[in-house]
Amino acid sequence: MTRYQCGSCSYQSDHLGEAQQHSHQTGHVCIGEDGAGPAGGKFGKVGVVIKVGASVLAATTIGILAWKHTGLQEDYEELQTKHEGLQEEHEELQTKHEGLLSMAAGLVVQWAESTAENESLKSENEYLKSATGASKTLKSYDC
Repeated sequence: MTRYQCGSCSYQSDHLGEAQQHSHQTGHVCIGEDGAGPAGGKFGKVGVVIKVGASVLAATTIGILAWKHTGLQEDYEELQTKHEGLQEEHEELQTKHEGLLSMAAGLVVQWAESTAENESLKSENEYLKSATGASKTLKSYDC
């Protein structure tokens, strides 16, 4: 009948000395199956204390992380709401921008037409100021 079983690996022994030696060499704790105490001696008890301390530390850490996660989740939701608002504002500005581009294109076309008309009027004016143009203009008023 195996009297000692390692809590960390598959080691088993019927002899307390062998179980203690395994505990000292590996740092593992061997537990007696029939109610005998840990086979690690002082180191076995320290190992148990360390395991309990690690469990408390792990539970505390999990609690802190859960609390922090909740806070981060709230921050994420707030940022998501702000993002959606900024997205809507961006879409509105994009629409206004497209309208302004269209208006600017229309103004460029009007300016080009005005420039062409202005050049035509300048030419006509120069012609009318010329001797030939003036003579034709005066002849058109003759009755």
